[in-house]
Amino acid sequence: MNYDLKEKVVIITGAARGVGRTMVNAFVEQGARVVATDRDADGLAETCADFPDVVSLVEDISTPEGAEKIVETAVRHYGHLDVCVNNAAVAPHTSILEEKMEVWDRVYAVNCRGTFLMTQAAGKALIAGHRGGRIINFSSGASLRGGPGAAAYASSRAATEGFSRVAAIELAPHNILVNTISPGLIDTQPKPLPPDMAKALESRIPTMPLARAGQPEEVAHVVMFLASDASSFITGTVIHVDGGTSVGSRFSGSVVDDDPRYDWVTGRDQSR
Repeated sequence: MNYDLKEKVVIITGAARGVGRTMVNAFVEQGARVVATDRDADGLAETCADFPDVVSLVEDISTPEGAEKIVETAVRHYGHLDVCVNNAAVAPHTSILEEKMEVWDRVYAVNCRGTFLMTQAAGKALIAGHRGGRIINFSSGASLRGGPGAAAYASSRAATEGFSRVAAIELAPHNILVNTISPGLIDTQPKPLPPDMAKALESRIPTMPLARAGQPEEVAHVVMFLASDASSFITGTVIHVDGGTSVGSRFSGSVVDDDPRYDWVTGRDQSR
């Protein structure tokens, strides 16, 4: 699948592993000029090992200094900015009764404040460049449903979606499109899986409409679509890349309606 991204300048946060690493690979393959950033220096080095032209930057997006340096580096190195992909996030899980305030605040610092700071810095650079552009934020299917242990993560992702809608409205006059990707279960888990995680996935996957986990490449393709000119009339939306999990569970069997109240609608024999 090809996208017209040649010479586009793209920032990708959370690039040290998982979907972030896959996006670096995918954007480079499509001819984009990539600035890859993460707090994890070793993981980031591994991501960029085969791409000497990728600008690698170890920074913390949850600080104004970190976010500004990332954007300033992209503009200084390439002359302008076209796309900012705010993928970085953290997702520790614990029960509400055992949650520590410091952990809660750190989750929000990365997932919400980091997204805000990167959007703000990128928005200013895009406006100054007079080229329009794209900001692509990340949420999660956890924002739509409750799950034990996910209070901080799920609520931070819901906050990101609300923030992104406002950003889309405010930046639209500058031809800057802001959209959000909401992945479901994507195959980025550690290998081998911890026992409890393996047990949970074993019971969860068969209930999903497509009955499988998604691949990081399937997320990257949607991100590249939003970064391309093909998405020129899409802003302020949340795109769920979740195999249908957000709309329901896997269907099996046949549809049976044995409720006689609506026989007059369906035309079924009312004398049965």
